[in-house]
Parts: sequence; C-alpha cells; structure tokens
Amino acid sequence: MKVAILADEIVPGSAPKILGQPIQGLRRLGYDASGLVLVRKEAETRYAGVFRRHLEGVPLRYLFENFPPWVRALDFKFPGFSFFSSHHLLAYPFAPRLVGEGEYDLIVAQCQYSTFTARALKARRGIPYLLLMWDPSPYTLEKVYTGTPLQALFPILRPLTRALDRFAFREAEALIVSGRLHHERLRKVTDRPLENLYPGCVVPDSHVPFSRREKAVLTYDRWDIGNRPEPFLDVLEALDPSVRLIVGGFWHPARLKDEFTASLRRRGLNGRVELLGPFDEDEIIRQCSRAYLHLHLNEEAFGMQTLEAAACGTPIVIPAGSGVTDLFRDGVHGFFPPKNRLPETVERVKSLLSDPARAEAMGRAAREEARKHDWDAHARRLAEIIEKYSRR
Repeated sequence: MKVAILADEIVPGSAPKILGQPIQGLRRLGYDASGLVLVRKEAETRYAGVFRRHLEGVPLRYLFENFPPWVRALDFKFPGFSFFSSHHLLAYPFAPRLVGEGEYDLIVAQCQYSTFTARALKARRGIPYLLLMWDPSPYTLEKVYTGTPLQALFPILRPLTRALDRFAFREAEALIVSGRLHHERLRKVTDRPLENLYPGCVVPDSHVPFSRREKAVLTYDRWDIGNRPEPFLDVLEALDPSVRLIVGGFWHPARLKDEFTASLRRRGLNGRVELLGPFDEDEIIRQCSRAYLHLHLNEEAFGMQTLEAAACGTPIVIPAGSGVTDLFRDGVHGFFPPKNRLPETVERVKSLLSDPARAEAMGRAAREEARKHDWDAHARRLAEIIEKYSRR
C-alpha cells in the first residue's frame, strides 16, 4: 500500500520526528510510505544534524517548489501568525497538478493547514485522507495569540478558526489525536471518528542512577510566542538556591531568546540557569539522564518531551489533562498538577528534589511504562488505523 504523510513544512521541534519516524516505521512494516511536504524551509539545512536521525532514508517530495514561478512569487506569511501563509491556500488549486490519479492509496495529513492540499487531492485525484491533528484551531488561537496584537481581531478570527476546522474535518476519513484532551471539544463539532495515536520515543539502553544526577530541573521545547520559558523562572525563584534550571530547544522567532536572557539578568538568575541549544536524540538522552526531573508548564495535546524524559527514567511534572498523562499515573510516574497553578506545581517539584529515593523510584516506573510506547509501537498503531480506513 502506498501511503503519504503530508506536512506543510518541517519546522524545528517535534516536526521531524512526527514526519520521519512514522514513515520509517511503516516502511519496516512493508508499506510503501513516503513524505509529501508543501514547502522546504531553511531549518532543514540549518539543523540538519538535529533532524538527521528522524529523516535519514525517508523519501521526501516537496510540492511548492514545483509550482509555477509566478505562483511561488505570491507566497507570504499572514501578518501576526506563526505559520499560516498564502502557500497553504495556493496549494488547493496547484498541488493536484503534481500528483497523479490514485498515486497514493491514503494520505495522512498533519495539522489543519495541510488539509488545503489533502482536500484538493481527494477531490481531484480520488485520494482519501486521515487528519492527524494536535489542537482544535479555536483552542490554538486562544492559547497562542492571547496577549499579542492579534487578540484585537479575535471577534473576526474566532469564526474563521471554526470554519478552518470544519473545512479540515469534513472530508477526512477520521481524525487522529494524541490523547483524550480534546475528545469532548471535537465531538461537539464533528461526527468524524476519533482515533488515538500517541507519539513514540527512543528508550536508552541504560538508566543513570540519581546518585550521579544533578539537582536540576530540565525543560526543553520549541519556544515560541505561545510557549515562552519565562514562567519557569517563577518556579525557579521558589526553589532552594542550589537548584538549577536547564533550558534547551529551538527559538521561534530568535528574538525570544534575547528577551529570555534579558529576563534572567533582570531577575538575577543568570548563575542558576543553563541555556542550551537544540537537542538531537543523543543530547535528549544525555540531558534527561542528568536532571532530577522534567518539568513542562503548558497543557499539551500530548507532550513529547515528557515521554522522552520518562524513557530516560526521569520523573515528570506536566499539567493534568495533557495527552501524555493518558499513559502515566499521577503520583506513580510523576505529578500532574492543575494547569496555571504555580503553588501546586512548585510543591510537586520540591517533593521530588527533596526525596531522591522517591524521585528515582518514580523515574524507574516511568521508564518501564515508556518502553511500551516507542516508535515501533507508534508505527504498529498507525498501521492499524490505516488498515481500518483504507479503501483498497
């Protein structure tokens, strides 16, 4: 069976994993799987070393660069948005010119923006699609753009985000989600079937005992306008001065890093924060195996970093309801305090830092649970969904 996983672009963060690892896994299972990517971005070259493990050997086909030159000249990012661009809309009339009738048996479209391409290929080339999504668009609007200049346009944008989701959902064979967080919201707006598919992780061969770890809190992510690391400084200020914070990841846009370092200076926390760059898979394992705990403050549709930390035997702290909490138990593998509740979060972090034996027991238990959710397990579950909705 020929399966394409469709992404609008490969951005820093989890995107290379979510595109490349399923394709690699499906190919190991005997599928003729490949990637369809709407636009090629410079991040693929800039972070080639970070992306390599996930995209190595993955057949990728880029669509937009084969559009007519005058169409490519029309491309621009809509002001105020992180990713929404004219190429998403231009793909609807032009992408089908590059894909043959029935060239793929099924497309797995990643995120709502990619469905401008997926719906066009279904309508004009007869190729069905599944939609793999993280968050409903109205939820993303409120979460990411509250407090930005776009908030003034929320009365206009809210109905547009609902329309975008209706457009994305209507022709999908099913919606693939990464946990139960949005089930209730989605069931109110669509009758499409919902299928859970949890991202995978790499489980290292060995576990680093806590006697060799630092009293440090680790967090890493793609930091952006809706996910800034400054709130971690509020947690750090409430902890013993001997505790350090390790911050890694990508910055989008880059100015956010400058703003964060300025905040460190203003608050006198420079000496307690170690600021690192993007992590490849080996660095993820090194850093997760170095810290006492992994902390994530945002409620997430899933939370891949949390699963990766658990795989390294590191206890996890993430808001209750995040998709990854479907896989773990509060008080057994880590703690899941209510979102946006700093006192409860600080209390859970302190309890782990002050009791190394408990932290290690939780970490070991989390590691055993994470073993069940590696990338091979992810590929097997995706194959089940593909078989269920394919039209062979």
